[in-house]
Formats: sequence, structure tokens, C-alpha cells
Amino acid sequence: MTRTTHTRWATSYIRRHHVALFALFFALGGTSFAAATALLPANSVSTRQVINGSLQTTDLSKTARTALKGSRGARGLAGAPGAAGAPGAQGAPGTPGQAATKLFVAMDADGTVVKNSGANLADRVDAGVYRISFDADITNCVYLATAGQDGGLLFEDYHLYTSRTGSHTVNVQIFDEKNNPFDRSFDLGVFC
Repeated sequence: MTRTTHTRWATSYIRRHHVALFALFFALGGTSFAAATALLPANSVSTRQVINGSLQTTDLSKTARTALKGSRGARGLAGAPGAAGAPGAQGAPGTPGQAATKLFVAMDADGTVVKNSGANLADRVDAGVYRISFDADITNCVYLATAGQDGGLLFEDYHLYTSRTGSHTVNVQIFDEKNNPFDRSFDLGVFC
């Protein structure tokens, strides 16, 4: 069969059966359209259309992303401590503080003043009774006396009491364990 003969035969066949061929074309096209619509929802992609490794988690549905998350595992061991940081710059020196007290006296048992700051009169006035006057108003101050001496050891049981006379004078009274007046050395500090 020559080419011309073949062309005539095909043309003749299409003229005789054109309605049937046209119907067959629509039937097959409709089936593939229906299959594509039924199997793949709108805005979806089939496996053949996806390149391996090209999808990101944002491309997946919320359900698929949730399915990818597993349970939290056990807590791991603590890591080694980091290196110590460099020391910071030294700050500016602060304002010098004031002395706790500028008014004090240290006296021996006989009334001799050993150390003094601000006391203008210190004396033993009776057995176990000492009177110290300061050059400042001590009305709103507190007075702290304690057993004390600069040399030697002192292991005795005695009590010291303080009181104020006027606005400048502190009295120190010392008693032994039986509450008898008792001469002993002491230190007195006045805190304002």
C-alpha cells in the first residue's frame, strides 16, 4: 500500500466513523479526568511528581507534622562546666567609713587609764566603781563595758554594769560572783 493509498484509506475511515471516534475520544478523556479528580484532591501532588528530598516540614499537613514528633527522651547528663570568665575591672574605691566609735577608754583595776579616746576624766571612785566623763554629749548613745586587760590571762567570774550620769558621764560597776564590789580592769566603748 502506497502512501497515497494509505492516506485515502484513513480519510475514508475517519469520514465513515467520525461520530464513533469522537465519542470514543470524549469517553476516554472523561474517564481520565474523573480518575484524576477522584484519586487526587485539589492542590495535591502524587508520588511521581515529588523529587526525593525536596519536601520540607512546612509542605506537610499538620497531621503529618504531628506524627513526626516522638516522645521526649530521658534527660542527658550534665555537660562539663565552662571555663571561668575573665575577672572584671576593679571598681572605684568606696568612701571610707566612719569609726565604730571615737569614744572609748581602757582602765586598769586601780583606775589607771591605759587607752583613751574622747575621755577627759576617768577615775576609780569606790571599790568596783569607776566614773568616766567624755568630751561629747552621750545622751543618745549606748555604753558597752567588758572585762579586759592588755597583758596576762584573766579567768575570773565577775559582772560589769553601766549607767549614765548627766549627759557626759558613764559609770561602770563591777561585782564578783557573790555580788560584792570588785576592782578589775575593763574596756568601755560608747556608740552613738
